[in-house]
Amino acid sequence: MTFKGFPRGVRYLPVPAPVFGPLLEQIKDASGFIITLRIIWMLQQKKGRIRFVASEELYGDKILSRALGNKDSIENSIDLVVRGGILLRIKRENASDVFMLNFEEDHHLASSIGSIDEGTDLYTDPWEIEKNSPKIYSLYEQNVGILTPIIAEKLTEAEDKYPTEWIIEAVGIAVEQNHRSWAYISRILERWYIEGRGDSGDGKPPRYTKIDRLL
Repeated sequence: MTFKGFPRGVRYLPVPAPVFGPLLEQIKDASGFIITLRIIWMLQQKKGRIRFVASEELYGDKILSRALGNKDSIENSIDLVVRGGILLRIKRENASDVFMLNFEEDHHLASSIGSIDEGTDLYTDPWEIEKNSPKIYSLYEQNVGILTPIIAEKLTEAEDKYPTEWIIEAVGIAVEQNHRSWAYISRILERWYIEGRGDSGDGKPPRYTKIDRLL
């Protein structure tokens, strides 16, 4: 799929300046740059003072899977940037590793994160892990309308562009507002994409977070 260009009013994300300076010289393998940018994006979607990404999130991310390949390829890319000092890998007993950007002021957090038990809820948002995601097409048919070839194509494009969680929540909003159309759903997604989703996409407390009723 050919990139059609950045839409008007697209949202900008803060990126540490060295990523576009000395790190461009340091990262010789493009996969290291891909994993670095993707983790920066993931961290921007998190909430709270302490932000990190777990290994399962990286292994299950559709964007990384398509860009880098299988789990082993993703792990090799992670190792590359960890060895280069770009990421901190934090090992936890009886739990998966987590990763943070290597900011000096965050070094002291590693030991506290490393003590987290497996049962602790580490993430507020599910990521793009296909095996845990409902079928978007079935979700659309059951809650919005007939799945025509055109709609199926638009859903496929949406899955490539947006996190699965966003699509599910946007469908939920359309159902609750009784605006059961792809046009309405796509406007929600585009707004989140441009302005940032935050909690509810508009900076207000989330009103539509219960998606279980749609599954």
